[in-house]
Formats: sequence, C-alpha cells, structure tokens
Amino acid sequence: MAKLVVFIDHDIIVRHFVLSGVLRALEAGHEVVYVFPDSHRRVTSDPACLPISRYRTVPVSEARLHGYRRLYHATVLKMLRGTRDAHAVFAFWREMLGRRAYWTSWCLSWPGIHHLYQQRMLARIGGHPPLDDLLHEEKPDVIIHPTVLEGLFVADLVQWGRAHGVPTVYLMNSWDNPAVKAMTVGAPDRLVVWGEHSRLLARERLRMPLSRILSFGAAQFEVYRRPPRETPAAYRQRLGVPPGRRLLLYAGSSKGLDETAHLLALEEAIATGRLANCAVLYRPHPWRAQLESEIDFFARAWRHVAMAPDMAGYYRRRRGGDMSPNLADYEETHVTLSAVDAVVSPLSTILLEAALHGKPILAYLPDEDMKQNVALFSMAKTVHFRDFFERVDCPRCVSPGDLVADCERLLEAAGRAGIAAELRRQCEFFVDAGERSYADRLDTLARSLVGGSASRANGGP
Repeated sequence: MAKLVVFIDHDIIVRHFVLSGVLRALEAGHEVVYVFPDSHRRVTSDPACLPISRYRTVPVSEARLHGYRRLYHATVLKMLRGTRDAHAVFAFWREMLGRRAYWTSWCLSWPGIHHLYQQRMLARIGGHPPLDDLLHEEKPDVIIHPTVLEGLFVADLVQWGRAHGVPTVYLMNSWDNPAVKAMTVGAPDRLVVWGEHSRLLARERLRMPLSRILSFGAAQFEVYRRPPRETPAAYRQRLGVPPGRRLLLYAGSSKGLDETAHLLALEEAIATGRLANCAVLYRPHPWRAQLESEIDFFARAWRHVAMAPDMAGYYRRRRGGDMSPNLADYEETHVTLSAVDAVVSPLSTILLEAALHGKPILAYLPDEDMKQNVALFSMAKTVHFRDFFERVDCPRCVSPGDLVADCERLLEAAGRAGIAAELRRQCEFFVDAGERSYADRLDTLARSLVGGSASRANGGP
C-alpha cells in the first residue's frame, strides 16, 4: 500500500476528479490523503462534505501567489512565441491583462530576459514552510495533482518533489491545458493527458519527453463508458417531446453571448415551419457569462424550446446575481447527450462530448458575434479547436442568418447511416477511450512509481 497525497486547488477539479470517483477508487489499494487550500476562493466546496477519506488543509499566501502569477504571465507568452496560434492567444492575454500589464509580461518573456526574471521572482517568492511541514509529516510515496497547469500548488509541488526524490504526477484537467497554459518551474515526473493530440502538444509546448506523457482519457468522461441512468425515451417523455420528433440541443458557452436571441430564432423557425418536426433543448454552460442586454429565458413564453431541467435552478440563480460555481452532474449531461439528435454550440467542450456520443455537431461562430467577444474569438483560433475542426466533422455556422438552415442540415445528418461510429472514431485522437478505466490506469501508474519501475510507466499503463 502506497501513501498518495492528492492536492486539490479548484472547484472544477472537485467536479472532474473527486465527484467523478476516479480518485476515490485509489483508496481501495492505497492510503490517500487529500490536501485543500485553507479558505481560498478557488475552492468553495467543503471537503468535509465530499466523498473522500482523510483530508488536510494548508494556508496559501496571496503575496506568493501574486508573484507566481506575474511569473506565469511572462512564461506562457514565452512558451507561445512562434507557435501556430500565437497571435490569437496573445490577443486573449492583451484583453485579460490590460495594455500595461500585457506589455510588461511580453517584454519579460524574451528568452534571455526571462531566465533572469525567473531567478529573481523565485528568490522573491521564496519557500512555503506550511506546505513543507505538511509533506514532511505525511511522507508521501507519490504526489498527485489534478490541475489546469496553473494554480495554487503547481510550482511548489514540482520543486518539492524534485528536492526530496518523490515522484510527482499531474493530471491534466482539460484538452486545452497544454495548448494555452505553461508551467513556470519545470515539469512533473509524469503528466497524464486526454489523448494523443494533447500528448503531442505537451511535448511541443511544455518541452516534456513523450515517455513522461501518458494518455488515460478524460476523468470526467468516465461516466460516458456506461449506459445513462435515464433512457432517452424516458428523458424525452419528461420533457414532453413526442416520439418521432427531432430534438436539437443548444449548448451554451461560458463566454458572454446573447444566447436567448439564438433560441428565439430557432423558436420562430419551428413555429413557421422552416425547421419542421423539431424541438429545441437549451442547456446553459455551467460557468456561463451573461450580457446585461440578454433577455431572461424565463421571461418568454416558449412553445418549442425548453430549458434542460437540471440547469433551470442554476440559470435563475445566475440571473439573480449569484455567481457561485455550478458543479453540474456529468450523469445528467450523459442523459441529455444520449437523448438528443444533434448539438449546436457557440464554442464549448460539449462539442467534443457530443461527438463522443455519436451526435452530429455544429459550431456557431459568426464573425459578427465573435469580434465583439475577444475571449471567444481568440479561443476559436487556438490550436486545440483548430485541430478539432480539421479532424472531426464539425461544420461551422459563420452568419446569424445561416443558423436555421445549418441546424436543418445538422438534423438531416443525424439520420445518416454510420455517422455516429465515424464521429466516435474521429474523436479517438483527442480522447483515449481505451479498454481500461482512468482509475485503473492511474492505480497502475502509482504502483509502478512507488516500486521504482519507472520504465514500466513510460509506455503508459
């Protein structure tokens, strides 16, 4: 039995790795201790209420985090110099940081200057005695950190593991992480990614050898391996969708767009017969941003559009000003995606999830909307979405006036023989389906590192 210390630093990590059960499965064969930041805004979940074994908390210094964040900005710009999507990602950071902070980071990202800046910043940031004390007390055999590759513990754990000869395993949270994120002080002993696409990107941008990058699939998608807990027929009946009627899912984006306006266009098209024999299901993004000018969905009387039942309460809270995160249940997402015929979304990972379910997909990316939203415009041009559009059959709607006609063609595609199998095959490059579960492969990796048989893990469990 190995001693595994698992660091959790964000609510999204709770959703994807804790609530999915992939980490809890390790408790059957190992002693697992979870570590959370002490009262930090990134983790609003109460560890005492989570389905985990023993946990501890550690204080984090905002002054140290500020220093790491400044170093991170310069590091990510350095990493992206000369890449295929550098222009788009630089535009994103200009918008996020503001003109002065962006140009400061850009100047500090030049290779020679950056090395000196990194040394200076690390000396200023200094050590983290509470974290050192905790790790010395726990004496881990392996440190495991599910992460977006930027956060509260990323840099400290790499340095501590290297200094004390303890293997570090980082579990990539999302497919865009190696494309647009950077690590400031080196890399972990093993990085677990979703599939071959993110594996190659991690080698290119994070400068890690392929032997240390393993593809296990996505922890949060493990639920998609089993049948949904509610049959498509039962779910459609609950929505009031008659048998034989086509059901189109409009999946919202996390970026601020007038999604109600898009739904109104679809509602009118169904009412006038342009989009025949169809109903629309609206599923807001769990971290949706909203425009002040956007009409409240529930202020309208809809005849052909319905809100996904599991998201209605969240939507109302968000409209009321409650900005707390929503840890949406992937079981319910699985039910929804299994029941619909096709999916349209402005830009979201749910396009990939829908394709994994064999559902035809359409990306809504009109220039009129995109140019008013720098974050969305930039994301559409980043390498992970560009590669996705090249490899997966995902047409793009490039004008608001084309939305209805494009959705009609999308629903027609749902009836084509073999389309579901073809979409799933295309997605294998992005998400390693594998026969073995994520938890099983993670368990094998941990055992190999504890036993000193690192060569066994190089090819991937």
